[in-house]
Amino acid sequence: LFETRRKTLKPRPRLSLVEWADTYRFLSPESSSQPGRFNSAMVSAAIGPMMAVTDPTIKKISIMCCTQLMKTEIINNIVGYFVHQDPSPIIVMQPTVSLAKTWSKDRLSPMIRDTPVLTELIKTKKSRDSGNTLQHKSFPGGHITVIGSNSPSELASRPVRITLRDEIDKYEDNAEGDPSALIQERAATFWNALDVGVCSPTIKGRSRIEREYLSSDRRE
Repeated sequence: LFETRRKTLKPRPRLSLVEWADTYRFLSPESSSQPGRFNSAMVSAAIGPMMAVTDPTIKKISIMCCTQLMKTEIINNIVGYFVHQDPSPIIVMQPTVSLAKTWSKDRLSPMIRDTPVLTELIKTKKSRDSGNTLQHKSFPGGHITVIGSNSPSELASRPVRITLRDEIDKYEDNAEGDPSALIQERAATFWNALDVGVCSPTIKGRSRIEREYLSSDRRE
């Protein structure tokens, strides 16, 4: 009883995102040519953006990089980190509802299955009262909602602390306005909110990620 109480009450060590990913994250065979334990050194360009995620002085991150480099795995790591280390309401926005469901099925669910610390926290869809659907997954202290930028009704809902925007150059304004602006408004009540936008640049001068990157401190 004493040992159980000690383990239960012991505070979880607060790690950087890089430390967390290298310690706890496992890559799934469905989405990686090298499944197994995550190693940030394999993609050194990702270390800077990942360290920025857990820098308390940074509230907004814009990642502009080439395709198939690090964008999706950074989003996956951010989700895993906040589920395990700092439970919070999280929203992940993909360009369309269809792509949101695909990301949840092909990337999020395998990550939860293959990363033990996440498996313990997020119940399987088969569990009774799991709070787990394709687009909404609950865990102690928070939840993950996955939406498409082309569904205005999904943009105006419950407040969230962590907003993750993937492939933002593919977003299109709708009747409610700019999806990126709308989703960021949902974090307005959180003093410790974090917004991350990622994309490969498209047309120079019209690219959303280029515009956001040029408005940043332009780290490389």
